[in-house]
Amino acid sequence: MAPRKLVNNGGQNTELAPALEPIIKSSIDKEKEDVSVISTLATDPLPTIKVNNANLGEVKAALDEIVKQHLQNQSFTPSLLHPTVHLSLGYSSVILALSSVLYSLKVDFEDSKPILWIAVVGYTILQVVLWAWKKWIEKGEVFKGKRRRMVKRIETDHIQILSSTSLDSPSQPQLTISPHTRPSSPTSVPTSPNPSSPSSTIPTLPTTNLSSPSSDGHGSEMTVGPSYNLQLTLSITSNNGKSLIHKSRLIVGKLIGELIDEDGGIEKNEFERWLNTVLDDLGAGANGEDEFEGNKIE
Repeated sequence: MAPRKLVNNGGQNTELAPALEPIIKSSIDKEKEDVSVISTLATDPLPTIKVNNANLGEVKAALDEIVKQHLQNQSFTPSLLHPTVHLSLGYSSVILALSSVLYSLKVDFEDSKPILWIAVVGYTILQVVLWAWKKWIEKGEVFKGKRRRMVKRIETDHIQILSSTSLDSPSQPQLTISPHTRPSSPTSVPTSPNPSSPSSTIPTLPTTNLSSPSSDGHGSEMTVGPSYNLQLTLSITSNNGKSLIHKSRLIVGKLIGELIDEDGGIEKNEFERWLNTVLDDLGAGANGEDEFEGNKIE
């Protein structure tokens, strides 16, 4: 049994039970961490992006835009597939509608009815296709792109990010690493300890602490929603995509109240610091690039 520590209480020595020591140390570490976060936020500039913090759709759109900009600042080139489809279907709908209107102005209404019916049906089909594309193809995709780097060889990072908002608290982060990940790769993280399993799931990540003090009276910690959630997928390939070096998926979330103040201002710097931590856990962080002696290939 560990020796009891003596605490001086008004000139009298009282004993401190060893069972309380880890609780006190944990409380002190938590206070230090909170003070560090508060001091960091205090040095950040005032928010320049304002949203209605009661509208989750508006909040999600603003945070999604920051995610896109941040990934592009990390040298990722966005895919043009979804914007091309949106523009093609959208412009086709507009051109079809304008053409039918111009045709109806030159021809009598009764004579233009067949063409107008064709235009209405065509416009409806194009809009349904666009809606189906967004719902079943994009599925909430915020960013999809790639980045080529030279790390003793030419490597390509492919990343896809899906986002969503929820009224519930964020769940514990889950990192899944493919067993095909090569541990010898300079940029890959350790692979699954069980090679026979299809993937390894790590229920918690030490760098993403999403808990907040609870008021349930039992001394436990839990978070209160709403939350902003991300699902990130990364694959690193070489030899023009023929060799898979690393593949991982990370599901993570953060309380919206930690990213937006009471006036609806978005703490962009805090959000980007969190994004950097998430990318590091995924294996696509900027630190991983600077750690090796390669140069990015444009």
